[in-house]
Amino acid sequence: MIALLSILSLLLFTSCIPLQISEVSDLVISDQQVWQGEVRIKGVVRVTREGSLTLLPGTKLVFSRIDRDADGIGDAELFVEGEFVARGTADRPILLTSAATNPQPGDWKFLYLDYARKAEIEYLISEYAYSGVQVHFCRAQISFSEFRYNIDGVRFSTANISLKESYLHHNRHGIRYEERGGRGLVQRNRISDNRIGIFAVTRGEGRTLFELNDIIDNEPYQVKMGLQQTTALDFPRNWWGDDKGLSAETVFDQRRDRSLGRVTGTDPLDRPINATRQIEGD
Repeated sequence: MIALLSILSLLLFTSCIPLQISEVSDLVISDQQVWQGEVRIKGVVRVTREGSLTLLPGTKLVFSRIDRDADGIGDAELFVEGEFVARGTADRPILLTSAATNPQPGDWKFLYLDYARKAEIEYLISEYAYSGVQVHFCRAQISFSEFRYNIDGVRFSTANISLKESYLHHNRHGIRYEERGGRGLVQRNRISDNRIGIFAVTRGEGRTLFELNDIIDNEPYQVKMGLQQTTALDFPRNWWGDDKGLSAETVFDQRRDRSLGRVTGTDPLDRPINATRQIEGD
């Protein structure tokens, strides 16, 4: 019995030792893996329901641009159904980026959390993806992170998400979401310099609370309703860049298309929150 326990303890210990991997193509992870250092990804990495992937501070995932279906969007991705923990630090953030010499939005596909058993992200930078991160049908906690130069910075649907103290900038959409019964808290973030700050695509009923954010300099729209977003949405207690609050000129809603709901920004703040603007070690 003692020998058996020793073997089990050894297996558990070795499964948590960081792996020194420099390059992977298509890979399925069904065990517990811990990555550190720089890893080049040339395909789809899938973490199964039984699997777990932990990224240590300073880890860098570099996605090669491969376009297998010729749709103009890179197909390298990290797809998670099991556990995903990526906790960097302020001086050693985790980086997900393109391998291209001249990187562009959409060089790689996304970090995709789908029915994930666990999803915790802290001090992570995601850039040049189709979506910096997508969250579907699961709970996810994201904080102190940066999403930049993506088509969608953060995208979620039918999820329970907490997005705090993060910086979303220079994306086509800072946040793109569909509630579909999910709930969320988006708080103390800086959402700026995107083409569209917040894109409420469809089926939002105000169950996601956006408050205490700096939502500024998104052009042409701070907030845009999707074609089937018929319910009115309020974005209370945010800083919109001046003492006038959220202006009709920076919103695409019922005032531009009668089939849509109306966007309001009640109780606007009279000064910025000074939300997280940049991660150290960038």
